[in-house]
Amino acid sequence: MSALFSRRVIVPGSTLLVLAWAGCGPSEPVPTVQALVDIVSQTRYQTYQLALENMGLGLYGGAEYDMGFRNRDALEGPDSPGNREARLYLQDAFGAMGLDVSVQGPHMNVVGELIGATTPERIYVVGGHYDHLEGDSPGGDDNASGTAGVLEAARVLSRYHFESTIRFIGFNAEEDGLAGSKDYVDNLVLPKGENIAGMINLDMILRPGSDVEPDNVIDVEVEALFEHEPSVAWARAFQQAAADFVPRLVVNDTIIDTESTSDNDSFREGGFPAILVIENSLPDFWDANEYYHTSEDASDRLANDPNSPSGVTYDYAFATDVVRTVVALVAQRAGLISEEGRRPH
Repeated sequence: MSALFSRRVIVPGSTLLVLAWAGCGPSEPVPTVQALVDIVSQTRYQTYQLALENMGLGLYGGAEYDMGFRNRDALEGPDSPGNREARLYLQDAFGAMGLDVSVQGPHMNVVGELIGATTPERIYVVGGHYDHLEGDSPGGDDNASGTAGVLEAARVLSRYHFESTIRFIGFNAEEDGLAGSKDYVDNLVLPKGENIAGMINLDMILRPGSDVEPDNVIDVEVEALFEHEPSVAWARAFQQAAADFVPRLVVNDTIIDTESTSDNDSFREGGFPAILVIENSLPDFWDANEYYHTSEDASDRLANDPNSPSGVTYDYAFATDVVRTVVALVAQRAGLISEEGRRPH
């Protein structure tokens, strides 16, 4: 197993070497959390999202990934060309950010890691699944939107040093029973006794306007099962980060107790604080997004569809504010440090 196009690749079974921060200039003052939030770019987020939405056309990887239609399906055999193209894109993007890049497990989860300086054993995870379903299915909201959010959060946070470790993960095979994240937790996190201090899962963050009247509201929902108190506390922390640093983002003031499934469930079931951050969903999720899991879940199709209900096309400003909140929360909890200043890349 290998990962290409990275500054340093971690292969299972290898010795982990922590780089010294040689070559850094004089130490800089600790940046404020707000300063990091302000770096988050809607333009960069949209660039990531559009690239991921178009996987399967070979626009990034070349002719060998061109299926003739957009698709990121994780198959039981060799994954679809679009799925492999997305995986290549994630590896390259994480590598360009100076993160330690690895491809984990049989389902090929892509991991970019920023190792903590003083408490590296304390780990925060920002994840989203990059796979989708078979057929002509771009998955622009589900879940190019969340994966793009992971990339933009990684771009900003990777510029700095933190006390604790931050992992950015593109999970595969979420649409196949959360197979990628389950394997990650069951065969890596738990056997190694890792301390996951908090996991944020971004899954569908681009269409906040409900398609169900009269609930046509623009907000983001934070989901956690009520019986798991660490996850509820982590959800409250996300709500507070939005209120403190991105007050224009409307976050439901209640935490939804949900039976919906996404990759946060794998971490919660492993005993770790984990939340799902999602656009307007329950209690009417199956009706709230009529384009979910269809060929119409793409930015261009929605924008050019005269029958698209008013106000439900992709909202890039909203999604970017979700990413800003993620950056704020993780920067607070992982602990910005001053001695090393900004990472040199």
